Amino acid sequence: MTLTDPLIATLAVPVLVTVAVAVLLRLIGGAGTGARTAAFGIPVGLIVAVALLPGLAPTPPVTVMEKLVWLAAAGGLIGILIEMVTQTRFISALAAFFWPFLAVVWTSGIDVTAVISGETPAHQFPYRVFEVSAVAGLIVGRMHQIAEVELCAPVALIVIAAGLGAVGLATGPGYAWAIGLPLAAAGLGWVVCNWPNRRLPFGAPGEIGGSAVAIALAGVMVYQARVPVVLVLLVLSALAIEPLARRFVATNALTKSEAVRPIALAGILALPAALAVVLALYAPALIPDIYRP
Repeated sequence: MTLTDPLIATLAVPVLVTVAVAVLLRLIGGAGTGARTAAFGIPVGLIVAVALLPGLAPTPPVTVMEKLVWLAAAGGLIGILIEMVTQTRFISALAAFFWPFLAVVWTSGIDVTAVISGETPAHQFPYRVFEVSAVAGLIVGRMHQIAEVELCAPVALIVIAAGLGAVGLATGPGYAWAIGLPLAAAGLGWVVCNWPNRRLPFGAPGEIGGSAVAIALAGVMVYQARVPVVLVLLVLSALAIEPLARRFVATNALTKSEAVRPIALAGILALPAALAVVLALYAPALIPDIYRP
């Protein structure tokens, strides 16, 4: 097996790369900037993993997968700039909020200026793209809110990215698993760096280049691959049950240990995603067709 083997590139490489980059940035930048920018290891882990897949042309970005990788790189670099210039979390939250919208617009080839100016008829614009992008942005905002709560944000990132990748494997779009699974593995690398005790903040590079890209992938799957929105919402519902899951894990005698807590939390948050995969594989007729872009 070589580094370009899809299984190695998708799962093992992003873990190792994320850990290596996070540790290196922490050592170079110190306890201040270094710690806040260490989450840049997450988009780097994703980029390296995808770059190792055979047959991928890194430039110029043409396919959906290539564009999502570029969004991860840009998000990570913007996050580093934000952390170096200011420690105000509002700016990173604002950037992350718009990331799903940028992904949908770019991957769909939409000329927003032409639509706003009236040059392009409104009916040619993807169905409710602004509303859906706003909802996706709010979901990213929720991940931003829990970024400072133990390891909740990276655990949610792992579950959502892996869930979307698994749904992609079950329903068809190849880029979903090629982005989702390595992104989940990169999130796992971040958790490894902070387990059992949280050492590094989940900074702007991780929020924009990691969490926002995961939610952007969800939006792209709905618009580009026509994946049933119910399946995508089931995966994203991990964030809806996160407060209850966190409370249960913290108070349960078997799971309240600091070392066990992230593992137990991930297991609970993954339940809706597991249901989505089961439905996609074994009961597609039961999936309600409530939305088609």
